[in-house]
Amino acid sequence: MTRKPYRMAAAALALLAAAPLLSACKDVDQALDCGSRAVSLAGDVQDLASSAVNVGQLSDQERRKHTADALKKVGDDIRSLRDHNSGDKIDKAADKLTKAVDNAQNAVSNGKVPDLGAITDAAGDVTKACAGS
Repeated sequence: MTRKPYRMAAAALALLAAAPLLSACKDVDQALDCGSRAVSLAGDVQDLASSAVNVGQLSDQERRKHTADALKKVGDDIRSLRDHNSGDKIDKAADKLTKAVDNAQNAVSNGKVPDLGAITDAAGDVTKACAGS
């Protein structure tokens, strides 16, 4: 009977000792999730880059549609990233990417070639933010 309080105390101490580890696991899971979303984003940016070549040719409606669809997919990636990850660095990088995508969507709507440099730079910032999260 006298051992039971010690066992409970030992169990409580073990739980307290494990709490930072459980928190660390959550942080690791979040970083992995962010990284996974950043990889998906990088693939979608690559798809955007391949579709946006010569998008300024007004006669190529299909290419413009594919570029607009690719931009939408990148926008969806940003929303997903924001829904599942948070942090000042991630938010700033996502804001920068959102602005670059909005500018690119406006360009495509006007039959112009989008600024892919701004998108790839911002996507790189997202990757860095996820690595540091």
